[in-house]
Amino acid sequence: MLHERRMRISALSMLALAVLATPASAQDVAEFYKGKTVSILMGTGPGASYDLYGRTIAEHISRHIPGQPTVIVEYMPGAGGVVAANHIYGIAPQDGTKILLSHAIPLSEKLEPTGVRFESAKFNWLGAYDSIVQVLTLWHTAPASTVAELKTKPIVVGAFSKTHLSYQWASLLKDAIGADYKIVTGYRSGNDCNLAMERGEIHGWTASWESIQGTRPHWLAEHKVKMLVQFTVERAAYLKDVPTLTELTPPAKRDVAEFVIAGTPFARAMAVGPGVPAERVAALRKAFDALMTDRAFLADAAKRKLEIGPRDAAQVTALVNKVTGASPELITRVKKAIGQIE
Repeated sequence: MLHERRMRISALSMLALAVLATPASAQDVAEFYKGKTVSILMGTGPGASYDLYGRTIAEHISRHIPGQPTVIVEYMPGAGGVVAANHIYGIAPQDGTKILLSHAIPLSEKLEPTGVRFESAKFNWLGAYDSIVQVLTLWHTAPASTVAELKTKPIVVGAFSKTHLSYQWASLLKDAIGADYKIVTGYRSGNDCNLAMERGEIHGWTASWESIQGTRPHWLAEHKVKMLVQFTVERAAYLKDVPTLTELTPPAKRDVAEFVIAGTPFARAMAVGPGVPAERVAALRKAFDALMTDRAFLADAAKRKLEIGPRDAAQVTALVNKVTGASPELITRVKKAIGQIE
């Protein structure tokens, strides 16, 4: 009898501790963030689609984070987002005050590992706010105006770096259809590429839809640009007359195109470093999920012509693991197609 009473008391004590643990943990998170500044770090410069998304998120996510910290945007361009990812993974404080606005860094890890000092699968992914939709976009005076003419007309396409999707998409399309256009790297942001296209320095680039629609909608209204190919899993509703890369790719090379396209959902994702305490990761994931249904945030995104198509942390993590687990044979063929190896 005494033994049973002790067992009941012990069980009740454990239950009480479990009940108390969650509020205490939440309170600790709120106390940590109260009065703090949280930085959203992106691997590009200001003025294009990542900047639009980053600033819109920064304006709204604070009220969903316990303690309601001040949220700012920072820029660390370089190597298609790799420099920013290295920073978040390594020397940035592992306390939840630095959040990465991700590029397709798992693809960079697999395809161009030189300079990569992170493991994508070890980031704490918060979720993705949309899939990136990039389109081969040419200025209206460019010599080519159709996919077929890309094979015969002298075209110069701009890109960030060989590790960035802006270069990889252009290379994949070139390989798929047998085109002979020139790809020039060295641009630091979508805004830089847009300016270079406008002044005739390049004929076009594989721009994100939001970079054009969100920052230069008059180009569309005035037919200043031509969109020839979209690099998406399927045709976007607002680009229903523009073929996808996979539609143009021969069957023997289609798995290569599909591998790179698998990176589009997490090219617009958010993550924190591997050392961030679990309770803060959980709080930030909850904040991200809440933001994705926040009416004020969605209204602001719509006003700025930003598409929102969220995936939660579990979905993004699964996609990251799929890419990082690809076979060496497939990776070799992908590298050849995107111009990384001969």
